[in-house]
Amino acid sequence: MTPTPQPATASASRIRWHSGLAALLFLPTLLVAKILTLATDKGGRCFVNDTDCAPFPAAAFGALLAAVVVSFVVATAAPVRVGRVALAAQLSLEPVAFTLVLAFP
Repeated sequence: MTPTPQPATASASRIRWHSGLAALLFLPTLLVAKILTLATDKGGRCFVNDTDCAPFPAAAFGALLAAVVVSFVVATAAPVRVGRVALAAQLSLEPVAFTLVLAFP
């Protein structure tokens, strides 16, 4: 006898909806952050002349992206209690990645 899957509750659906919306808006937000950074005087000089540029912390940014993806997957697949924590982690990590992109032209 196989167990039948339980129907999704309203809070689980809301968690999945909010997590999916945050993930959908994450990449355009990063793109806008990079455009805003390059639009500054320092960002333009860094882009054109490659002078006075701090190296972008790719390892930290990659770790942030991996953590965002993991929290998205957990928020959409886990039970409600764990999904809430994962959604909170996702919504906390995305602004950190946005700020990291803004900080380095």
